[in-house]
Order: sequence, then C-alpha cells, then structure tokens
Amino acid sequence: MRLQFILNEREVAAEVSPLDRLLDVLREELGHTGTKEGCGEGECGACSVLLDGKLVNSCLVPALQARGADVLTIEGLDGKDDELQRAFVEEGAVQCGFCIPGMVLAARALLQDNPHPNRDEIKHALAGNLCRCTGYERIFRAVERAAAAGYGERLKLKQPQKRGLRCESVQLRGSEPSWVFLPKNLKEALEILSNHPDITLLSGCTDFYPDLKKEKPEPEKVMDIWGLEGLMEIELTGNYLEIGSGVTFAAIISSEPVKKHFPALVSAGSMIGGVAVQNRATIGGNLVNASAAADIPPLLFVLGATLVLQSKDGTREVPVTEFYSGYRKTVLRPNELLKSIKIPLPLPETRQFFYKRGSRLALTISRLSVAGFARVDGGVITDIRIAVGSMSPIPMFLTEVQNYLEGQRLTDEVIRKAGLMASQAVSPRTSADYRKRVTGRLISRFLLELRDKQG
Repeated sequence: MRLQFILNEREVAAEVSPLDRLLDVLREELGHTGTKEGCGEGECGACSVLLDGKLVNSCLVPALQARGADVLTIEGLDGKDDELQRAFVEEGAVQCGFCIPGMVLAARALLQDNPHPNRDEIKHALAGNLCRCTGYERIFRAVERAAAAGYGERLKLKQPQKRGLRCESVQLRGSEPSWVFLPKNLKEALEILSNHPDITLLSGCTDFYPDLKKEKPEPEKVMDIWGLEGLMEIELTGNYLEIGSGVTFAAIISSEPVKKHFPALVSAGSMIGGVAVQNRATIGGNLVNASAAADIPPLLFVLGATLVLQSKDGTREVPVTEFYSGYRKTVLRPNELLKSIKIPLPLPETRQFFYKRGSRLALTISRLSVAGFARVDGGVITDIRIAVGSMSPIPMFLTEVQNYLEGQRLTDEVIRKAGLMASQAVSPRTSADYRKRVTGRLISRFLLELRDKQG
C-alpha cells in the first residue's frame, strides 16, 4: 500500500502494509524514532503523537487510517526554541527521555485546547502517560510553566494544515484490494458487508492490536469504518438521545446533550483509559467487542438503551439487555453493523451513577463496574435499576437488591442491608472477596448520595 500523509507539516509517502501500526511506519519507514514503543497496548503513552490535532497512541492506529492525515511527532516541535520542551528541561522533568516525547505531546494537546489548565486538568490530561524515572511533580510544573508563558495561546493562532480527500491519499497494491476495503460512506460500507459477511470492521482499534499481541489471528479481510458519516452523530430525537456507534468517548464527554441528560455516561467515558484512548475508543466498539470487562454495557442496561442494527436490507432495534447471547457473543447478524444507540431521556427527578475500579485511574480494563438509575418520590424509592460488570460473562442486574429497595425509605438500616445484599449477589471467579466487598460499598455510596440529594 502506498500511503501519503502530512508529517510535521511536510507531505510524506511510504510503502507499507495496511495493518502496519502508525508507530512502526514512523520509526521504521520514516526514521522518526522520537516516538517510542512501550507497552504496545495504549496504556503507557510512550508512542503518543497528534493525529489531526488529537492525542493518540500510535501503537493502536493502523496505517490505513493515517491516509491523508496530519501527524505531529516530537521531531515536529522546535527543539530548544519550543517553550514547552524548554520548560521540561528547565524544571528538571527529563531524565531517560523514553517517555518524555509522548509526555510533551500530551501536554501540547492539552495546552492547544486549554491554554491555562489548573493542576487537576493537567493531571487528567497526562494520566495516560507513564514516567518511570522522574515522578510527576516536575512534569506538572513544566506544563504550568509553559502555560504561564502563553504557549497554548500561541498554538491557537496557528492555522491547521489543509489536506485533500483521504481516499486520494492511499493506493492499494497487489492482492490488497481483495481484503482491504475503504468505503466512502455508510451505504457503501453496508454493500461491502453484504458481500463479505466475514469481514472485520476497524474503527478506534483500541482493542484490535492488544488482541493481536495476545496471539489472536490477524483477520483475512478488513473494512475501515472510522469516521464514517452516519455513525458519528449525537442527536436528540423525540424522547431519545441517539448516539452513533462511531462516536468516541472524547466526543461523548464534551457533548452538551449528554452532559445535560446522562452525566453518568460522561463519568463512564472519562474513566475509559487516558485522553489518547478516549480520542479513539468508540461507544460502538465497547459494545460490539462483547468483553466481560466493558464499561458501557452495565450503564446502558440500567438506562434502558436500545441498539439500532443496520444491514443493506434495513434496520432492526434490539434492547441492549438482549444484545449479548453469551461470552463474547452478540446477536449481530453477519451482514449487520451497529449503527447507533438510542437512550430514552430520563425524568428530571431521576438519578444515575457509574462507578469503576481498576488497577489505576487511566487503565482501560476494569476489575469491576457498577451502574445504577433511581427515582425517589416523597422520600420513597419508586424505581431503581442496578447492574454490575466485569464479574460475569455479560452484565447482570442485582434483581434481589432492586426488589428490596423498591418502596423503601433510605434509612441507615436500609442502606446497610442493601450494601450487604449487593456483596452477596455477585459471584466473581477471581478476587472474589475484594470484588464482593467493593460492590457492596459502592451500592451503599450511591444510596447515601441519593439520600443526600433528596435533602
């Protein structure tokens, strides 16, 4: 495949395989070795670059998705003349330099969007980048120093590079047209899917390369649906909010309709990896991958979501609670893709929550997740739904806890008993004592917060 894109404000071309990682294209084909490989799974940030202005892990981006893109690596900055890099040096934030290129680019991505971040915003922006030498205090101070010098404000003045159409920036070679498909729109994608029902769809790819690293076979056919119009919208329609399956969690977090109606979805999205992962991971991928540890399914269970499945022949709607047929299995037909997610708008007096526990805040895999939705009328619970994830092949409702809480007032005794029931209702295969104990505590936490909000 002949790939063309903009690298550090210059047009470049390379002969690569469509599924080569952008990281390898940069290092091995184009000699830009400032971008490092660490974990190869999107958890350390050493390979961070800016792709079309967004921070991404280049170890998770297939070469075919870089066609016509605008890529910025550490070599594209101004070295000693770059105030951000100079701030890292002057604050003593650089030691081995292995993680620092990604850290600098993560800081640049933050400052171009938020020229004057506070300390918490800096921590959040850098949470997906690990440093094993320096510690983080000097790094935080370096970002603050660059912000105080006006670095972010000057970035905003720079005009983005204008590019041609993506379809004109790649030429498939040899047998590649028989197994690599690059549709220009959703209609074309559905036509391809009807002719090749065994094809693998590529979108954010945040699980694709980690799975290959774990020796999952490379797919024989792939179709790129990243950024396709028709999969990227968030729309209020009647009594529903409809979210396209290709919408990233970064877009969900910043969406005003989502923030207004579904704050728990914003919370869940903000816990899915670091910023670089959120810029790539899609809500559709989180659902269709059918991982037992996926964060979004338990929340959509309690919110009563419906999934819109589409093929060349039309659409059908399936409640999310009926979407999973078993471990890593869904009811998607071979010629269908997940088009969108429809979530009924909640009443103003309802409350919702999402809690997650993992090895670290910006780690993508949860050890357990708990989601809930409740309505209280006159101090009495009139409707409540609670679901848990990461402890069974598919999310499960805590039915006994729900039945107990219906019609109850939130007294200390009721909250204590509900937490105990919740801990006894789950049967995780591993770390059972920890997961059972934490589940009970998180349910109690939600009920306490619900009572406090009722005054």
